[in-house]
This record gives sequence, structure tokens and C-alpha cells, in this order.
Amino acid sequence: MKVVTAQQIRELDRKAMEEGGIPGVVLMENAGRAVVDSLQRDYGPLIGKRIAVFCGGGNNGGDGFVILRLLALAGVVTTLFCAEETLQSGRLKPDAAVFLEVARRFGICSRAEIPDAGQLQANSHSWSHRFDIAIDALLGTGVKDAPRGWIADAVRAINALKCPVVSVDIPSGIDADTGTAAGEAVRASTTVTFAYPKLGLFLYPGYEHAGRLHISDIGFDWRTLELEAGVEALGCGPGPLTAGLTASPSLREPIGWENLLHKRRPESNKGDYGHVGILAGSRGMVGAPALVARAAQRTGAGLVTVLTAASAQPIIAGKLDEQMTLPLAECDGSISESAWEAIAAFAGKAAAFCIGPGLTTNSETVRLVHRILREIDVPIILDADGLNALALEPTVAQDRSKSLGSPLIITPHPGEAARLLGTSVAQIQSDRVGSVRELARRYAAVAVLKGRYTLIADPDGMVCINTTGNPGMATGGMGDALTGIIGALMAQETALSGKHADCHTAPLFTAALGVHLHGIAGDMAAATRGEAGLTAGDVIDHLPAAFSRLILED
Repeated sequence: MKVVTAQQIRELDRKAMEEGGIPGVVLMENAGRAVVDSLQRDYGPLIGKRIAVFCGGGNNGGDGFVILRLLALAGVVTTLFCAEETLQSGRLKPDAAVFLEVARRFGICSRAEIPDAGQLQANSHSWSHRFDIAIDALLGTGVKDAPRGWIADAVRAINALKCPVVSVDIPSGIDADTGTAAGEAVRASTTVTFAYPKLGLFLYPGYEHAGRLHISDIGFDWRTLELEAGVEALGCGPGPLTAGLTASPSLREPIGWENLLHKRRPESNKGDYGHVGILAGSRGMVGAPALVARAAQRTGAGLVTVLTAASAQPIIAGKLDEQMTLPLAECDGSISESAWEAIAAFAGKAAAFCIGPGLTTNSETVRLVHRILREIDVPIILDADGLNALALEPTVAQDRSKSLGSPLIITPHPGEAARLLGTSVAQIQSDRVGSVRELARRYAAVAVLKGRYTLIADPDGMVCINTTGNPGMATGGMGDALTGIIGALMAQETALSGKHADCHTAPLFTAALGVHLHGIAGDMAAATRGEAGLTAGDVIDHLPAAFSRLILED
């Protein structure tokens, strides 16, 4: 599922009309019908319901006029909210004017006044309970400024309603490219978007305003126009995007990771699925390494070994059953530089290294991490204190990319990303796409910027947007689980490509699959245990079942 900018969707619309031969009014009719179909799916029989339709003067408003007519024909009690001056001849976009005239000829275009701020305050209770559903068709994808005049009054009026709100294409007031709101914006329960979702629907605060997301095909094979229209895989979502952003039961059209999703061969052995090394932990920091190890094993790694400070090793070993441990020389409870030889020897049999959780930023440990990055030619997943070590000497990553062939995957949360880029969390969050691209470019790595709709980018600028996961996963240890998941997938990819030269999956897609799988397991755990109190252990326990949902049929 591609994610597009406002300019890209405008270009696709133009080509659909000029080269595809579909009149704009047909696309508009189909868009309006898609919204009504969504209403019927979500809210059952609509006959007799009171539905307000707020229409602007552009093509988004034209979709609204179609919706108004179709709802009235379905027995809905409709009320149109649109400024009188907008409805006057010549003030509407041509296609919108067509459907306004159709609605008038059907005799269903009775208009009501939009309450201003004073009227809202004086009649807040009666207004807020006046309708069963409201349709926001005020502003489309091309608007970047704050709503003004009667449109601003309409946005406030919609947000004052105590009923479900359905936005057409994008909530009015939200920038389709950045997700930002220059002023007040509609807070929708559901957004029905057309052809492709818009980038702003996945960026804060846009995703908070969008609610559930429905994506509708409005009658054209948009894929035939993609290359000519310049639609890039700006947000190539891992797996089909479905209503409510729930996990899809299977990936029928994988985007590059199909080599990792085939059923296991009957003659398989543990050596076929890679050995994950986990350099993590220190005295008093023993939980994180155990979570990484358990997640790696549950994601299908053949073997897992935790390499940790000698004083921490017995405690970590006591938390594990199927995974191995290796004690290393330490300094003040943290792994010391003198552990290099043991780590280098282990690297000879490792298919992937997870580095960072619970390591500390002891100066010897930091220097050891830098040396590993420069000299060990094994795929590395860097998290937590591994990222803190990298931030202290950023050139290490570029040195690695120039001399070694194995990929580096970094998995920062916004705070870690801010340290890596020398900026603030607010700046990271205000431009998450730009930030993840800069992380990938600056560190010559696949970058995983965690958060709601986690972003995954490679140094070439391709970005994937994950659509799985839930707020219950906002708890300690979830990042450790993700590190183990990606490590296990990288190990399996390394083992697989070593046996079959043609079986290679780009690190970007391996990391994206890991994020997607992590979210599916989290959604499954939340479905059985609820979001409140969800733990990383709950998610890890659901990983085998989550992985099985993605396996492709041979």
C-alpha cells in the first residue's frame, strides 16, 4: 500500500481523468458512494438517522453533495451545512456545482446555518446532541492554512458534536503532507480516504484526528499511473492497510521479505535459522538481555546466546531456558575492552548481533562498541546504550559502511533519535519522515524510528510506515523485544542467503517485517489480555502465532 503526498494524488487524479478517460464527476460520485458504503458498514442501517453533512466549496465539498443525495435516497434525515455565498453560482468548483444542482433537483438541499462561537456556547447541549452522525467534507488535501471564516466556525461546530464524525479523504484542517494543523482541525471518528492514504494521516497530530482509516478504490486502476505520475514508495506499508489499522491475516503481496515467510522445510535443523548473539546487560541490568533473547528465540532463530558481564551472567542464565549465555570480562560491572577477543571469536559463528540493552555507557564499554562496529562484519542491530555509544562517535557508522559489507540497523525512540541527530524530541516528532531519513543517511544504516506508526528508512531515502501495534505497547521492555525480533529475522536472512545465493532480502524490508511482526504480536496480546498492563513478555509469548499469520503458501 503506497502512501502519497497531496501533489502526487493531484497528479494521479489529473492523469486518471486526462489519460484514463474517467470524468471528474465519475470519480466524485464514486468517492461519495464509498463514504456512504463505509457508513453502512460501520453504523448499520441508516434509515431514519439524523446525519449532518458539512460541505466546502471545493471538490471535497462536491463529494459531500454526493453523500447528501445518496443518504437522502436511503431514508436518512439529512441536513446540509454550507455558507450561502458558497452555494451561489460561480463560487463552487465545476464538478461540485454539478452535484449541488443534482441535489437541488432531487429537492434534498435544505440548508441550515452554521452556529458561530457565541451560538455554540449559548446552545451547547442542544447542538452537541442534535445529530447521530456528522460528515466532514469541508476541506481537501490541498489546504495548508488554518481554517478561516465560516469554515472555522464549521470545524468548531463539528468538534462540539457528541456523535461519530466521518471525514472525507482527510480531516479538515490537517495538512495532507505533514499531519500538522495550522489552526483548529476536525477530530474524526473515521476517515475515508481515496486511492491511496495521504502521508499526513500517519504523522502527529494527523493520526490522532483521523480516527479509524478506510481506504477506498474509487473506480480506477491507479497502479497503471504510478510510474508516470512519479508516485514513490514514500510509505510502503508492511502489509495491506485495513480498516481500523488491524493486522492483516496474511501478506499475499510481500514487498521484499517473501524469502523469510515460506514454510520451513521438513529436513530443517537449527543451523538453518541462524545464531543470534546478544551483547547486552551489566551488573543490575539483567532484564533487558533476557527479553531480547526470548524474543529472538520466539521469532525463529536457530540458536541464541547472550554475551554479558561475568557478574550478570548467572542471573541472566537463571531467567533463560532455551538460550545460552557467555560471561565476559568486566569493569565496574560493565563489559570491558578486554572482552574483545572472546567477542571476536564468537562473531565467527554468529549470523546477527544485537547490541545495547542494559550495557551502560561505561567508557570501556563504549570503546568496545565502537571497535565492534568498525571491525566485526556481521549484521548488527543497535539499540539503547549501543545507540548512546554511537551518538558519542557518529563517524563509526560511516567507517563501518565503507569497510564492511554487513548491514547496520539502528532502532531509536524519539529521545535517542534526538541525541543521534543533535536536536530535540520536539523537532524529531515535528518531522518524523525527515528525521528517519536523516538518521539513515547520516549513519549509513537502516533506521527504525519507534513510536505510533513506526517509520523504517534506508540510506537511499525509501521509507516504510508500520500500521500494527497499540497503545498498550507503551511500556518498558517493548524495545528490547523488537531488537530481538529484528535480530532473529536478520540471522535467518543471513543463514538463508548463505545457503542460497538468490535468496536475499534487503535489510530495510527485514527490519520492516520485524516491526510489523512486533505490532501483530502486540495486537494479538491486547486482544486476549487487554491493553492496560500489557507487558513485553505478553507480546513475546504471542510471537509464534503472529509469525504463523504471515507465512505464505508455497
